[in-house]
Amino acid sequence: MKKIMIVLLLVFSVLSFSQIEPLSPWNKDLNSALVSWSARNFIEINGGIKSGLIQESLDSLEEAIDLNIFGNEGNYYDLSDSNILSRNVEFNMFAKLKLGSFVLAPEFTIQNIDKHNFETLDFRNALLARGGLHIGLKGKDFSFGGTIKSYIPIYDVVRAGDGDRYYIITAFPDDINNLPYNYSLLHDGPDRIFSEMDMLMDKLLNNGIITLDVGFVAGKDYPAIGFGIKDIPIAEGIGIYKSHTFAVVDYSTETLEFENFNISHISDEERFTDFKPWKMTFFITLPILLDFVPSIEYAPETNDFVWGVAAGQRLFWGFLPFWAEIKNYSINTDYDTFEYWTFNGGFGVNVYLAEVHASLSTQAQALEELFNARNTSVNISMSVGF
Repeated sequence: MKKIMIVLLLVFSVLSFSQIEPLSPWNKDLNSALVSWSARNFIEINGGIKSGLIQESLDSLEEAIDLNIFGNEGNYYDLSDSNILSRNVEFNMFAKLKLGSFVLAPEFTIQNIDKHNFETLDFRNALLARGGLHIGLKGKDFSFGGTIKSYIPIYDVVRAGDGDRYYIITAFPDDINNLPYNYSLLHDGPDRIFSEMDMLMDKLLNNGIITLDVGFVAGKDYPAIGFGIKDIPIAEGIGIYKSHTFAVVDYSTETLEFENFNISHISDEERFTDFKPWKMTFFITLPILLDFVPSIEYAPETNDFVWGVAAGQRLFWGFLPFWAEIKNYSINTDYDTFEYWTFNGGFGVNVYLAEVHASLSTQAQALEELFNARNTSVNISMSVGF
């Protein structure tokens, strides 16, 4: 049964062409005004999970998907050739209420990162929370809106190079010795997060790093055109600190996550804030045989540039959407420029009251290496409403 599920996901992902329907809230990260577009025009609740993995031992996409979903229990796969092992799991949800032309949509995301480089001994262990509220207007052939967002690191632990010296960034500096450093979003589930939701919401509202996304979409389905600005800095975080520590850690090649993180000493606490560069975004939908959607993102301050092309179709009166998308990223830092490619492809089932999407994502520095299974993620999303 497990192999059948993996093969079906892989086959549909590779044979599909287009981004998740361009005019829908599934793509709100590109343009916040897309929150308003959906088959469900009154109330909508959406949830999704993404399981990502970096490894250098397996060349089979089927095995990489298996490892993404089910882990490496009993060390079934020999990963000894992997200098880098990394697990990145993300759970997100949003709800939307549309009253006439007015749209209100809160959102929440929790992200769990575990990355270990056995060659350089660099690693990162992080649990991050993001929340937001979208307010917009939706007309017959247009939408306009903005999303105010807040970000906090519950903890973000990084080591660069050998040794037992680490730095920890956290919005909970008073609890630095008691944070859940061995928490696994994939294996433990989101229940623990939900049990602490009141505290997380208080931190996001009062202490988070605040940014704003604004977007406008004109047109109805195909063709349509969209402009946006995202990651506009609004306010620095309050009470978020970076501390230097000494610690002892254990990493599991079965769960591909950290099992223990024991702090022995803390020093040099300093206030921390961090803004992504703000970006301008653009997309257009072009119905040429398939539904093509070219898009770009540009950050004027750093000259970061992202371009992509998606294509796909919604079959049987919209019941079966399928898509694939390729993007190229050029990201500049103070020291270097990083370029890489990403692919996302999959399919969905839409019965109006409910919609489910499954997709496969890959990433590589060279276009011809996109399907070598070294950097993959499996994504499942579900939406219900009317």
